[in-house]
Amino acid sequence: MSNWINEELNEFDKAPTLQNKPLNDDGATFEEENPVWEVVANDKLYIRGAKGTQDTKWYIAGVKNGGQVGLNGKNYNVKYVPVKDKSEIDAVTAAFNKKYEGQYPIDLMVSDKVALATVELVKQ
Repeated sequence: MSNWINEELNEFDKAPTLQNKPLNDDGATFEEENPVWEVVANDKLYIRGAKGTQDTKWYIAGVKNGGQVGLNGKNYNVKYVPVKDKSEIDAVTAAFNKKYEGQYPIDLMVSDKVALATVELVKQ
């Protein structure tokens, strides 16, 4: 497993979205391939499931099977690691508020239900 390098984190930080591609159980196809909001906090990359942990299909598939994220024509294999630490979740919420202030649906993305569906994307 490797860490994100500063250049990669800077690219993600500047980008409005990344392509989220969690794997299905077959390990060969993606559950979905959609742009999602993402933030960098404390030199880590995060996304959140807008429907929470039980109803966000990509969250369930990603946590179970891993997947890929894409940005600027590059794809990265990632592990989706659920975040349980309150201070880490709070840091991610602050990063979402700062990056997406005034944009729809920021209120949803920083709500308590969605905050519980925070995952760190760990580069493989």
